Amino acid sequence: MDLRVNDLQCVPYGMDHWQMGDIRLALFSGRGLVFSAVNPFVFVGPDTLRLHQLRYHFAGLAGTKSGERPSDLILRSLHALCSPWDGPSRLFLTVYFQEIEQRLGLDQALQEAAQRLSGLYQWQDWLFSAPAVLPRAHLFAPDFGPAKPVSESDFVQIAMALRIKGRFFAVLTEASAPTPKAARQKRSRLEAQDIEVLQLDSSGGTAAVIRLIDKVMEAEGPDFWKADPIPQGPFAPTAFTL
Repeated sequence: MDLRVNDLQCVPYGMDHWQMGDIRLALFSGRGLVFSAVNPFVFVGPDTLRLHQLRYHFAGLAGTKSGERPSDLILRSLHALCSPWDGPSRLFLTVYFQEIEQRLGLDQALQEAAQRLSGLYQWQDWLFSAPAVLPRAHLFAPDFGPAKPVSESDFVQIAMALRIKGRFFAVLTEASAPTPKAARQKRSRLEAQDIEVLQLDSSGGTAAVIRLIDKVMEAEGPDFWKADPIPQGPFAPTAFTL
């Protein structure tokens, strides 16, 4: 007997290779279902996936540095999930966090909302309401052929993925698509699933990264922080419950 769960997709990320069996049902209870895996993964639905909804892994990171903020620690953990040879992805993440913070700082409505909370929160706390970036993500984009069970080959690995208002945005870099042919093949499969494909030109430096961020944030809208009337922190329990 099969049970269909509508409007949810599973996205493994943070590694080059994975197996379907890596993600397993760890607990069934009256409160819901708990899934677990050795490597990072997330279930996404029709809404924007936000930074505070990810489960972060800090094993292998150097200890907390003096003056380091939670956002700095989260950025380092995302850097660690990028391919060692994918400098453009790490640059994208660094500039992304800087841009989000800068845009929040210029939002007068957010400043007023923070003041109404009587100092309990600072406007910077809403940074984690921004769309999440998934390094080395594997998106379901099958290369249609003879009918067969779903397998790892039906997923396309990309440099980074974002889920915004029910649609995936896939960022390709030279590391994730090292040849024009590989880029064309990945783009074809992704676009067949209505996934927006963005190519990051590493030769364009920070300016090229900001142009991509502009496209992403245009889809989300400047008032993304309003999704969370009270800012949500990134350090939630590790279990995912349906």
